[in-house]
Amino acid sequence: MEDTSEIFFNENIKSVNKVVEILLLACAMVPVAFCILTLCKIWRVPHSYSALMFLYSIFCFIIAHGLNKFPKTQKIGMYFGIISCAVFVELLAVKNIIQVNITYAAVPFLSCLYFNKRITITSTITSFALMVFALFIRSKTVLSVMAMDVQVHTPQTWFISTLVGYSIEFMFIFLIALTMAKRSHKAIQLLHSQNVNLQNTQDMIIGFVASCLGSHDLFTGRHVQHTKHYVKIIATKLRDLGYYTDVLTDETIHLYETAAFLHDIGKIHIPEGVLNKIGKFNKEDYEVMKTHPVEGKRLLEQLPKIGDGKFNQIAIDMAFTHHEKWDGTGYPRGLKGEEIPLCGRIMAAADVMDALISKRLYKEPFTIDEAICIFNDSIEKQFEPCIVEATKACQAEIEQLARTFKLQESETEQKEVEWWENYHNSMKKYEGEIK
Repeated sequence: MEDTSEIFFNENIKSVNKVVEILLLACAMVPVAFCILTLCKIWRVPHSYSALMFLYSIFCFIIAHGLNKFPKTQKIGMYFGIISCAVFVELLAVKNIIQVNITYAAVPFLSCLYFNKRITITSTITSFALMVFALFIRSKTVLSVMAMDVQVHTPQTWFISTLVGYSIEFMFIFLIALTMAKRSHKAIQLLHSQNVNLQNTQDMIIGFVASCLGSHDLFTGRHVQHTKHYVKIIATKLRDLGYYTDVLTDETIHLYETAAFLHDIGKIHIPEGVLNKIGKFNKEDYEVMKTHPVEGKRLLEQLPKIGDGKFNQIAIDMAFTHHEKWDGTGYPRGLKGEEIPLCGRIMAAADVMDALISKRLYKEPFTIDEAICIFNDSIEKQFEPCIVEATKACQAEIEQLARTFKLQESETEQKEVEWWENYHNSMKKYEGEIK
């Protein structure tokens, strides 16, 4: 299982990055205000300076937004956004138009929201260096814009005296910000270590339920184990390709992966004579089998609420809709397109993929290439086009996993088949005696 603390911190980076994006966009209003005040003759700010600040803010906002859009670049976006804010503060200070003091501390304190001491240290060092640069530039012009003070004789003495005072302030700011970041990170890690223990327990219970289902059906136990991995691979690839990036967070993908254990839970209520029938189903058998999504939904609605209930809803949706089709010809309700929850659409692809490339008593496994051909033929019929695209894009990963499953299961497969055949024959004999 993935480290949930890492998942949390990655989600937090994405969330805080959005705050920084909004802040950068809001910064563009500052030069607009400068222009308005200048036109009203309340203040005098060069329009070229205001235009530079405006363009800088918009440019940084666009870049930050682009970096935050994709999971692989969100950490880069974190550093870019924070440093961009620090540079904006420096632009405010360097022209000597307004007096900037405590504003220098804004960026280090903003960085504390990431609960990451590295970004806090980086932002503090960057802000301090920019402050020194701004003060140095201002020292060259300060005597021409302020009345001469008896204690300030040269630009150098003003620069040194001001720098010392600001440096002392900045040292306190740095220590406070760093302490906040370290303590917050430690507290959150402790909280997550407790949550991990609870989540591990929940996952083991869910896995145990899936194993119980496997004892009822020769293939379902393995099937849910396989599809668990396929769901994760397909969902992750879907996000990497730029689809449903707001929905498919690390946390949500983990919930999909875990809920996949339970997608066939309704088969517990399917008679073994139907579930383990050799050969293809007749019409009556098929109608009985088609009830398992409804049975699964009914069973999972009795599952006690886990956390905020998000897992419960995903598990219910997966169990109930994984046999629905994109064109509306599936069952049990004939849902169409986005009427089918995303988790159900992804589960359907994983479910069919494993059914195709796995061995059954009535068929040999298809090759991965044959399975992909079937997926291609099912675009906009059984599957959403982007899900087929994602499945094709992770063909090599699926093939490798299928090969691994085959190696792991080959030792026990023959024994399980023999046990099942003996059990099946004994059940037929028992049913004959009853008649």
